[in-house]
Amino acid sequence: MLLELFTNTDALHKDQNGVISPINQFIISYPMRQKLFLKYTSIILVVIGLFLLIAPKQWFPDFYKPVFMGIVALLSPALIYLPKFILKKSNPVKRALILEMRSVIAFSLAINIAGELGLFQLYKYGFQYDKFAHFIVSMLFAFILGESLKEWEHFTPKKVAWLVFLIVFSSGLLWEFFEATSDLLFKTQEWGAYGKNITWDTLGDIAFNALGILSGIIISKIPKRRRR
Repeated sequence: MLLELFTNTDALHKDQNGVISPINQFIISYPMRQKLFLKYTSIILVVIGLFLLIAPKQWFPDFYKPVFMGIVALLSPALIYLPKFILKKSNPVKRALILEMRSVIAFSLAINIAGELGLFQLYKYGFQYDKFAHFIVSMLFAFILGESLKEWEHFTPKKVAWLVFLIVFSSGLLWEFFEATSDLLFKTQEWGAYGKNITWDTLGDIAFNALGILSGIIISKIPKRRRR
């Protein structure tokens, strides 16, 4: 993560004419790019949600649950903005972390809604998009949670690693419970592969969650200089 550069532009290298290089110009503009990503992701989620709720049901494939999907899409932007209001941003590093945390949430929601809209169906063609999503989302959350615990709580690296694994892994289990509850209450097909192969699919989800978490922890242990 480039937090040190994002929060200290004096550290950016300039050429002999005092001109900032293109890569460093990108670094300077990165927070603004993140904010634009958050803004447009939220707008797209709201538009998708409204369309799913308003459009005739016959417009959608059989595996769609338009009302449920629409409500989830409409509520998703609130999750993107939640860290902004509940976390203290007393210094530039914490402000940058909160922005990255919100970006991780937005990206994860985008991956999930893309799956619900049809990409989960790629399993029929040999690509397990669902497992890809579990791995990527778990890795991103493990990484950003680890960085946040270091900054806010100043835990030791070993304690951070154990806490990250426990929190993110438990969250993955809760997600499986949410899918099962959704199927029971709202007659969706979230658990398993559209309600099929529930046991093996759930075990696969948990395994890819664990692999993602371990990857995120490993990446967070790479010295910042080597990540640049």
